[in-house]
Amino acid sequence: FGAELADPYAQSDQKLIPSVETALKSVCVALLAQGGPSAHDAALNEMKDNLQTQISKDQARDVASSLAYLRDRIGVPRDLPLASARQLRAHLNAAIDVLH
Repeated sequence: FGAELADPYAQSDQKLIPSVETALKSVCVALLAQGGPSAHDAALNEMKDNLQTQISKDQARDVASSLAYLRDRIGVPRDLPLASARQLRAHLNAAIDVLH
């Protein structure tokens, strides 16, 4: 395959899908927060609280690995413009930090 990180034969861990979905929803809410810096800070804190309460400790590392897998495969300009990709990666990194 031409892309260095292409992984077309990767298999999903079905038991992790609900937890990864929960994490991605929390990331999206924080990413889309409106109202200036204070609203964004509040959204990041809410994301942190949601991740800590809604993702079980035994799945946290695997969910973090899934988020890192996604983060590492966001293509510019294929998937997103550069600025948007940077923001998504930054928010995924924030979630990964919480889960580690």
